[in-house]
Amino acid sequence: MSETVNTTTIAQELVNSSHRFRKEVMALPFVSIEEVTKHMRLITSLKGKETEATIKPAGKFRPYHSEKVVSGTGEILARTLETYPVELLEEFDPENLYTTIFGTPVDADKIDLPIVRRVLSEEMKAACRGLCDTIFKGVRVADGTDSTDCFDGFDTIISAEKAAGKISLSKKNFVTLGTVTEYNIGDKYFLMYKLASEGLKGDSKKKLKLCVSSKEKEMYNVWYSNRFGSGNFAGVPNQQYLHGTDNKVEIVALPGMSGTAHCFLTVQENMKIGLDTLPKDTTFEVRRPDNPNVVQMHVKIYMGVEFACVEPEFLFVASRTVKSDDVYMLSNMDEIVFDDTVLAASKTATVKLFGFNLTSATEVTVEGADAAMFTSSSNSVSASDANAPEGKELTITFTPTTSAGNKTAVLHVKNTTDDVDLRIALKGKGLTE
Repeated sequence: MSETVNTTTIAQELVNSSHRFRKEVMALPFVSIEEVTKHMRLITSLKGKETEATIKPAGKFRPYHSEKVVSGTGEILARTLETYPVELLEEFDPENLYTTIFGTPVDADKIDLPIVRRVLSEEMKAACRGLCDTIFKGVRVADGTDSTDCFDGFDTIISAEKAAGKISLSKKNFVTLGTVTEYNIGDKYFLMYKLASEGLKGDSKKKLKLCVSSKEKEMYNVWYSNRFGSGNFAGVPNQQYLHGTDNKVEIVALPGMSGTAHCFLTVQENMKIGLDTLPKDTTFEVRRPDNPNVVQMHVKIYMGVEFACVEPEFLFVASRTVKSDDVYMLSNMDEIVFDDTVLAASKTATVKLFGFNLTSATEVTVEGADAAMFTSSSNSVSASDANAPEGKELTITFTPTTSAGNKTAVLHVKNTTDDVDLRIALKGKGLTE
């Protein structure tokens, strides 16, 4: 490195060297969705549309007829994969980002190319994290602002084809499984396989993928362990294949499928994902905006997904409601220690309770020798409040009233119905002055 690099700023170095790392940074969208793409047909260098036709023959042998009788007419089914421009335009303070990554302020002698590469890579990685969700849950909104607005994902495509009648019970490429739990998930998955078209199941060499969420895969492992014991199936720690299918159906947990309305059974070649990051038509640049303290990173790629065919011979879909039967409650702390408090004065602290699949209200009480000096903002937490993603926050108040010295009690969170029994230590000290 020259002396000029050692006297510049990391912001300027980002601007100057972005072209050197273009290929490396632009590869990160591939890396970020690698867990998904390895189970699909990846089509690179696709900017725009690609139409794929599937021939559905209808001819059949029948007894000889001297007159001309057509035995059947086939169809050509065409589906178009379209990639859309996906843009990232971010402004950030590189010095602050550097400190976040490396934990120390930036020094002139620490600005070198490996650091610049790391800063650009971390920014790109952060931007790419939402792409897996888009692959499954995306809904195309041309003027949208979120990652899931970029293009229609597989779950959205399935919903549209159901509305159009191309995926349905009558077409024999759809079934409703209802509620899926650790106690029935293996049986319900196998029901999907049984109902699937013989054309989809094919011969013994045709490998199928049952695409599910990570939570469903975990639940299947529990189901298998409960049903058959803890021994490994097919020589692997986790259950890679659907039991009863002779290792023909691989259970694939795909990032981004959590919260989707459907799981589906298909072959790898039927799931198409288009991606274009070629230098000619995509952009990657780092530049200085009006604010001298920040830099802008601009990236544009093309991306989209599609099924090659939704006919029963290529795809079988199931709707389901995923419900883990684990019922429990957690708190964000095991003890609350209050600041020293003058007699008759009060100090407060908060604790959060997080419920999982609770079915009834939870009682909150304060117990112990000094229980009268600690109070909770609520003596009951409803199941809906506890089960909410943000949990339920309680305010605990410490008010030493009778004497100085150390005071202790226990916040007891109890629900007999759901077998919840949490105890959080409460500690404080009363002062006379």
